[in-house]
Amino acid sequence: MSPQESSVQPFQFLLLVGIPVASVLLLVQCLRWHRCRWPPGSCQKPDDPEEPVSPSTPLPEYELPKQCQAPTLPEVAAFYQELHMPTRGQTITRQLMNKLLVFSAREVDHRGGCLMLQDTGISLLIPPGAVTVGRQERVSLVLVWDLTDAPSLSHKQGLVSPVVACGPHGASFLKPCILTFKHCAQQPSQVCAYSSNTSLLDAKDWRPLGQPGTHTSRDECRILLSHFSLYTCVLEPPLGQTARKWLQLAMFCSPLAPGQTHLQLRVYFLNNTPCALQWAITNEQPHGGRMRGPCQLFDFTGARADQCLKLKYISEGWENVDDSSSQLVPHLHIWHGKCPFRSFCFRRKSGCPQSSLSSCRCCWSPAVSLGMTGANWLALSQSQPLRYLCLHVALSPSSYGIPSLCFFLY
Repeated sequence: MSPQESSVQPFQFLLLVGIPVASVLLLVQCLRWHRCRWPPGSCQKPDDPEEPVSPSTPLPEYELPKQCQAPTLPEVAAFYQELHMPTRGQTITRQLMNKLLVFSAREVDHRGGCLMLQDTGISLLIPPGAVTVGRQERVSLVLVWDLTDAPSLSHKQGLVSPVVACGPHGASFLKPCILTFKHCAQQPSQVCAYSSNTSLLDAKDWRPLGQPGTHTSRDECRILLSHFSLYTCVLEPPLGQTARKWLQLAMFCSPLAPGQTHLQLRVYFLNNTPCALQWAITNEQPHGGRMRGPCQLFDFTGARADQCLKLKYISEGWENVDDSSSQLVPHLHIWHGKCPFRSFCFRRKSGCPQSSLSSCRCCWSPAVSLGMTGANWLALSQSQPLRYLCLHVALSPSSYGIPSLCFFLY
């Protein structure tokens, strides 16, 4: 072999081997860079077959999905136009821009006026002299049932009132207006009024309002307004003290029909305010659900654990459809005023004679959790066999004053 041939051979080897290897390495690096552009959990292009999109994590029951696209200017204008349109003294409940709202609007002049939301305990007073003589102002009062508009709270804070908006946002008057709404705190001195100086469609910026101009009584908060915005009340106990609020449990059931074999009961955990109960009633309307019996009031503290509804007894001829006889309710869902509910579904056992189911009632009694046994329930239901559906549902952690549910279907 000549010296010239031996000098060319290494060069040809590099061309034949080195270039393909370098190309492969470059291709791998490009692919890695392409994949790293997609952060974990983000959506890829529909035509990208490399990595399937993982299913989204289910949202908590009280959290609504966020809007992907901002509303257009015409949509925003139509939203506020409807909110500020005079309602002639009526209270309107309507879904607007994915928000469930209860509102009333009117025009006021120098003589003043008052707006009230029916069955909610919420009112707005514009005093005489607040509007310049010769002028008319259009004002609105809005109860916000979009739970995502409430303040973000720590585990020590509790929501004890509704979120209320006065409009138009930023409107000011010659005299302070008075906003009044209910709260459910046991100690009024632990209640702090919050305000978000934003419009109803903007991202909220909740801040403590301060004591001047705010008066909190046993079950009511009254705020003197220098301008219109969003307002609510938060329970904030001092260091070393336990926060407590009043809770109401409400039972709902769909209409009964002759020959019906299935029945679903729903138990709501609500703040003890009129507007919270109205929310549950409104939530049940699409299903035809009605409240069965009075609400049960009981003491709820920020130090409690998760609550559990346990089915203790079912009368003969009926069975629980669900796999479990207990339903867990996270503590913070209750403490932060998210209005959670749990349901039980029952059906008649096969082979049992049918009865005419036409009505139902429920009652709450601490005595049931203290002394009622399955034998007692069996004796009660056997007074008219298979005509009654008798249930014993207990709430735990149990203590004196925490109720059990006695439900009679007949």
